[in-house]
Amino acid sequence: MRLLLLTAALALTAFGAAHAQLPGNLKVDWERSRKNVIAYTQAMPTTATGFRPTPGVRTFAEQFDHIATTNYEIAALALKGLKQAPALGDSARYLHDKAALVAYVAATYDYVLAAMATLTAADLNRSVSVWGLPAQSVSRWLEMSLEHSVWTLGQVVPYLRLNGATPPAYDIPF
Repeated sequence: MRLLLLTAALALTAFGAAHAQLPGNLKVDWERSRKNVIAYTQAMPTTATGFRPTPGVRTFAEQFDHIATTNYEIAALALKGLKQAPALGDSARYLHDKAALVAYVAATYDYVLAAMATLTAADLNRSVSVWGLPAQSVSRWLEMSLEHSVWTLGQVVPYLRLNGATPPAYDIPF
């Protein structure tokens, strides 16, 4: 019995060493971002996902496409090292259908979180260039993509208010 427990403890230690501890609260922040972005997507009236406050800016649905696609492309290209991100949704559908948009946003965040779960310490420190931008560590790409999500999310507050919707309270971690 002791040998079995010792073997199990060593296996868990080896597993923990193989998978990286993400910097700070990065995983928690990504999970919180998923919750916030989905809540904001759901807050818009179904008939207003094509709304744009002024000519030349993204529609409400396009703003969320921008958030979601950027996130999962970072996961595919930087975290997983793929040459091209897989298709996770049909923009002809999710840009015009609120339920499809919510499903697409959820799928992209799930993709990012699943990719994060497989990272090792070496992966986090690996330097990679995405979209021809200067090479950064994978952990830096994760931080920047998360920051970009929050910044873009803030842009949709007027979209909601101009359509009679109240933006959801922002979920803070404490």
